[in-house]
Amino acid sequence: MISSFAHSNSELDAENEGEAVGIIYGYFKKVDVIKFMCERKAPEKGALLSEAIDKWKTRNSSVVANLTDGLDRTPIDMREQLFEMAKQVSRNRIILFNKMSQSEKENTCASLAEHLNSDSYKNEYPIAYKLMSE
Repeated sequence: MISSFAHSNSELDAENEGEAVGIIYGYFKKVDVIKFMCERKAPEKGALLSEAIDKWKTRNSSVVANLTDGLDRTPIDMREQLFEMAKQVSRNRIILFNKMSQSEKENTCASLAEHLNSDSYKNEYPIAYKLMSE
């Protein structure tokens, strides 16, 4: 059963597996870019984030596997479009991260680690998570 929150957040969530793949892929790319930046600009928090990512991937192994399968089933032109959008968003994230003060960088890294540890993205994208967990 999908929570009532899913319906109130439906305009931001997936309506089908293809959208779920895009949402979860975007989330993974966000995590990868922030991890990359944290490891270089805030190493102590980067290590904390890296540990949180490893634990998250273990807890959500079906999501990780289903993302790979979903990307493989995505038509090549759509997949290339998704990858290109992810590159552009990643560049923007790097620029914004570099503009942060050191304390903002550390807080961003710690906040994402906490976000991963709490699995709160399940509440942000409940339908996408459900579709990718099956």
